[in-house]
Amino acid sequence: MRHLLLLLLRTVVLLPSYTLVLLIRLIKWLIAPPALLLQLLFGTPLALWRVRQPLRPHFAPIQETELPDAAWLTLADATASLTAAGFIHCDDFRSDDLIQGAVLWLRLLAQPEQGSVALIAHIRFAIGSRPPHDFVEFSTQLQDGRVLATNNLNLPYSLPPPAYMARLQLKDIWDPRALYALHQALVTTLAQVVDPNPSGRATHDPTGLLADNHAREIQALIAEGWLRTDRDSQTSRLRPWAALVGVWRQAWPLASLYLRAADRHARRVLANHGIDASVFVGSAATILVDRQSLPVGTEIATVRAGYSIVRPLAQHTDPHAVLEAVVTELDGGTEGAAQIRELRYTFRGCEDQPQRRIRRLYSFDILLDPTASQLAVTAVDREFEQMADEVEWDELTATTPLTPLVLGSWLYDLDRVLPVAQAALITRTDTLSLDSASLYVDETGAMRWQVVAWDHKDQPLHVVVDARSGSIPGEGAE
Repeated sequence: MRHLLLLLLRTVVLLPSYTLVLLIRLIKWLIAPPALLLQLLFGTPLALWRVRQPLRPHFAPIQETELPDAAWLTLADATASLTAAGFIHCDDFRSDDLIQGAVLWLRLLAQPEQGSVALIAHIRFAIGSRPPHDFVEFSTQLQDGRVLATNNLNLPYSLPPPAYMARLQLKDIWDPRALYALHQALVTTLAQVVDPNPSGRATHDPTGLLADNHAREIQALIAEGWLRTDRDSQTSRLRPWAALVGVWRQAWPLASLYLRAADRHARRVLANHGIDASVFVGSAATILVDRQSLPVGTEIATVRAGYSIVRPLAQHTDPHAVLEAVVTELDGGTEGAAQIRELRYTFRGCEDQPQRRIRRLYSFDILLDPTASQLAVTAVDREFEQMADEVEWDELTATTPLTPLVLGSWLYDLDRVLPVAQAALITRTDTLSLDSASLYVDETGAMRWQVVAWDHKDQPLHVVVDARSGSIPGEGAE
């Protein structure tokens, strides 16, 4: 009877929501056919008349100070992520004729060791209410002239790629380094000889490389019948079938369907080569962008010992980041020493840009697995604050948001703090299982350990221990 009442209550509560969702979908698909027809009737002639692509576009080199704030943030954040992957900043550009009705801000980077080129882009539309779009594209040219391109553009392409190019569009891979990890994994799996010339040319002739790459794509689309050369011999126009296909792909509600289809296709291609793209989707703390193996026989029993191992990787990821917290996952009980399952070191950094009154904040974790003898670094979580005037900026920069964790020789490390915590917790229960030990700086500036355990009733217990003296402040255990 109780189950029946609960089912009835759930039905009564959810029925209006289900009805509303079905009604909205019904209305959407009722108006979709006439809306699509109108877009095709008006959009196709407009595309034939207005859309032009330069045969060789002009990319104007610019200084970093010429970038608008939104573009600068996009380019700076992506560059910081990719620098840790070995990329070199080549140059910045502005293009006004590549996308009609929009300004394109670009940054070109090169990875000479792997032969890859990265393009970071910020698109700002001049008319309408369309929001700006950011994306990163990696390209690797093989020795036979074919090109593998991987990007995270969140817009559908109007035309298919030319025959020489394999394009993977992964809209949900937001982290640039994670996207590059997928791109490079596929390049490695293909086992083809990589042409080093594009990455080498990017360092000494970036403007020519961009222009030649675009010109090659346009000429290929002309040869395949999608475009035709205009009368001025400087631009290209869409052919009627290409205009119809382009409007069809960009029209509502098909644009989102084509975008998802491109994403599914890219994931299938990667899966066919044994690469799982889903592990690079989610929050920064769950995405592992790099892994390293530890030397055979490495033993880690304390946080300080682990920090000496992870510190070089942290400095390589970002030399200005500071350690702010350590979380140790434990496996142990009242008898015997607890085993370390994983050490998670959290690093945080802060960079100020006074000219723009922007403070950039970022953080990342390094995971140390003693059992698997492996190091892993997560994606970088980034945010920013921008002040409206100098008064607000002075108030913001008067203090630092960072609270560094100093691991001095005086530290009560795991080998000493866990027995203290166990002794305090065992007074509250007969049997316990240690779960974790977190080292952090509290609001008073003191370093503390918080040790968490589970009792025989699966109830959580915790105790706070001073990391300098090993004492338990106040009551300590709860």
